[in-house]
Amino acid sequence: MSRVIGNRGGTWRGTVSDCGTLIPADGGSELAWHVAGDDRWYSPAAEPTLRQKWYAGFPVCETRIRVGNGDIVQRMYCVADGGGMTVIEFENESTLPVAIAVTRSDVLTTRKPIDNPPAGIDLPADSMVIPLGHKSTARIALAHVNPASGPLPDDVPDHQQVVRGWETACDLASRITMPDHSVVAGIARVRSDLLLGVGVTEDASIELVRLAETHRDSIVDVVEAVQRRVKSEKRAKVLQWDTPHLMASAARACVLLEDEVAANDIGSTWLRMADRDVQELPIEIPGGLGAIAWAESLLAQASPSGGQCVLLPHGIPETWWGSAFEAHGITADPYRTISFAVRWHGPRPAVLWEITGAAGLLITGGAADPSWHTTDASGEALLAAPVSANV
Repeated sequence: MSRVIGNRGGTWRGTVSDCGTLIPADGGSELAWHVAGDDRWYSPAAEPTLRQKWYAGFPVCETRIRVGNGDIVQRMYCVADGGGMTVIEFENESTLPVAIAVTRSDVLTTRKPIDNPPAGIDLPADSMVIPLGHKSTARIALAHVNPASGPLPDDVPDHQQVVRGWETACDLASRITMPDHSVVAGIARVRSDLLLGVGVTEDASIELVRLAETHRDSIVDVVEAVQRRVKSEKRAKVLQWDTPHLMASAARACVLLEDEVAANDIGSTWLRMADRDVQELPIEIPGGLGAIAWAESLLAQASPSGGQCVLLPHGIPETWWGSAFEAHGITADPYRTISFAVRWHGPRPAVLWEITGAAGLLITGGAADPSWHTTDASGEALLAAPVSANV
């Protein structure tokens, strides 16, 4: 699936196709790749062995094709070095040497291009071919401003460093580890896309504040998002499933923006709505911002008006029983966040928690254990076993 890449804070954007072709949004020429094996040329778009993934949901792509007795791996990501570059890394996991053709020559490279490339393929005139020995790696980079050929410095960040950078940026809002890794990757994708300006909707203002991506009118955007939701719920007998999450996240965003008056107004508005029932969480995980609301609502129910947080309000999903999971920096109320981990002692879950913020928050066990509650800022407790876990 194609996806936009770029640098946070930069203006250059490009799209990576499902076969690893880079399509710059500035109108520059596409950068495609081909591989010369010992038997023929391999073009990713035509290869049945083509596979692609995005590292942990972040804008760092890996595309693979089978050549001979092993894979040729292409990785693509953006770095801020040199005013911004898209780095494309090629790794030869086979035991035979190959040649890599790219359809632009105005790139920096760690390998000297081949003067007489293998025959058998029609390449654009402005192409370049580099050798790639067995079990070796080569990198090229397309500068975002005034692309040109030349040597690529060795100290340009690798894909693992870039993944860690995106992880740090996205974890500012919250960090979740749960048994369903696809949910975690989906959240990472939504957040990194937002930081690149992709998929930004009216309600995205709240999440952008949590990600420390703010501007002069951020508080106006947050308040307007709340007003739209309150208006849509005005005559509803049952609130939408994500309304409590939206209200609590918005109140927290107001505190982060140092507007406690707006946070208190949201809390007061919530108190006028809180006596109504709320829809059940969707069985299918929603897309976009809904994925974040779904996962965080499953883990903790924050109080938009302050003072209370319900852990595991819907209980622990049966598919998670026996599996460790944790959450860090989840909104507990407008002024506090909570981090907690669940480990298992036989059939019983043990929760370890820590509150960031002022003391006095009431934590309850939700559907996981309605009898448990505490006001301790940190600690460990053994909750009741899920009902059928004793069978």
